[in-house]
Amino acid sequence: MLEKESVPRWHKFLQGYYDTSGITSDVFDQAVQVTEAGVELTEALRAKHIRLLTAVSPTTYYYAFNMLDDVVGGYDERRRKLRQALSIALNTEEYIQIFLNGRGIPAQSPIPPGIFGYQEGPEGINPVVYEWDARLGRPRRKSLEVARRLLAEAGYPGGRDASGRPLVIFFDTTAAGPGSKPFLDWLRKQFAALGVQLQVRATDYNQFRNKVLQGNFQLIQWGWHADYPDPENFLFLLYGPNAKVRSQGENAANYDNPRFNALFRRMENMPNSPERLALIREMLAIAREDAPWIWGFHPVSFGLYHEWYHNAKPMLFGGNTLKYKRIDAALREKRRAEWNRPVTAPLWVALALFLLGTIPATLTIYRRQRGVPQP
Repeated sequence: MLEKESVPRWHKFLQGYYDTSGITSDVFDQAVQVTEAGVELTEALRAKHIRLLTAVSPTTYYYAFNMLDDVVGGYDERRRKLRQALSIALNTEEYIQIFLNGRGIPAQSPIPPGIFGYQEGPEGINPVVYEWDARLGRPRRKSLEVARRLLAEAGYPGGRDASGRPLVIFFDTTAAGPGSKPFLDWLRKQFAALGVQLQVRATDYNQFRNKVLQGNFQLIQWGWHADYPDPENFLFLLYGPNAKVRSQGENAANYDNPRFNALFRRMENMPNSPERLALIREMLAIAREDAPWIWGFHPVSFGLYHEWYHNAKPMLFGGNTLKYKRIDAALREKRRAEWNRPVTAPLWVALALFLLGTIPATLTIYRRQRGVPQP
């Protein structure tokens, strides 16, 4: 069935007319609670024996600097530190909480969890942007003081150049209209914390696409979903010969580091092995230091499943899993009957009120017909 609105679909799921459902922002608080221990279903959904399954999507969202730009691009130490400072200032954790209801994992590299080359723990963090919090057992974003120091070393103390002019970064996007305002205001605030001005240039998709292909931008938001589960399918996004301007490839940042390129050529067709892992780690170290991206996040998919829906497991690389699904139709019909019993009490109350309301009129008519004087 096709539902035009998310809320009616949600209520039909709760009534048992849909076997599975995602969780939109409109109903997030009705479905799950975020606690220190993690995410758990609300009591109302647990009472219906609904299950929650989550999976990290093999997707990476990020902000790409144009490495061909005179201000934010280039490979010298000053511009590298500028990109590093902006990378620290853009608080991905805050973005995930505000705009995704916590459904995301901050990216430490292009490679998402579940793909060979992804590394957990302190060894897997991006040391340019994060430090390891041993007490909490997780990465912690470096402070704004570190970002301000890097910005000063890049030649922009307090967000101003040597002549006192403010540093302005142009952000090209297709995001426009009232729905985009909260995100764009938030993004400006991130840069303003360093004294940097972010100027948004919103255009339609065709103009935006042409800007990216021609390298006529400084910063854009971009993303990639895996075609197949291999690190090559993410690291090729930073391979020089795949640059947008150079070859209309998928390297939106136009990043072109000769050492990274050489390591990529060695790594791309190798089987997974300790040797390949060593090459990947060296590549990641180079990319993290150069910071052609503001490292974004990997989205987490949430799925709700009724108790009669069996063999449900998130499959993020294809949709050909229907043949494995199993439905307990008898249980589904039983639950639908339990959850959708007709509520007749209001009808009977309304009928009683109607009948009571007709009594005075009935008495009046009766008296007139019998010639009984009105009281």
